Amino acid sequence: MATAPAFASTPRAASALLGAVETDLQVPTTTSTVFTAGASGSKVEEIVVQASKGGTSLVATTVAGLVYIFLHDGTTYHLFDTMTVTAVTASATVPGIRLSNRYANLFLPTGWSVRMSQSHTTNASILKATVLGADL
Repeated sequence: MATAPAFASTPRAASALLGAVETDLQVPTTTSTVFTAGASGSKVEEIVVQASKGGTSLVATTVAGLVYIFLHDGTTYHLFDTMTVTAVTASATVPGIRLSNRYANLFLPTGWSVRMSQSHTTNASILKATVLGADL
C-alpha cells in the first residue's frame, strides 16, 4: 500500500480524427487510438468531441449518431461510454457540435488506451476526439 497519495505529474492532451463507421461494439475494427497511458499509468479527466472540417470548407455539419469510447487493455476492447451526436447544420454563424464528458475516476493502467469510433458514415472524418488527462 502506498504511503503517499499519487498526483498527476505530467499533463497530457491527445487527439484523433474519428474515421469509418463502427459496427461491432464487442470486437470493434475501426477505432482510433486517442490516448495511451504513460509508464506509471494515467488519469483521464475529460473527453471532448468537436465537429471540424478541413480543406476549403469550415462548415462541419453532423447527423444524429453516437460516439463510442472504448478502453483497450492491449488485447481486449471494453465499451466504456457513449456520447450522443445531434444533427447540427453548421455555418459561418452556427458552430459545429461540441460534446464533453468529465470523469472523476478514470485511471488507466500502463499498457491501456482510450480508443474511439462513431456510428454514422456522414460523420466520418468530421468528429475530432481529444482526451485531456495526466500521467501519474
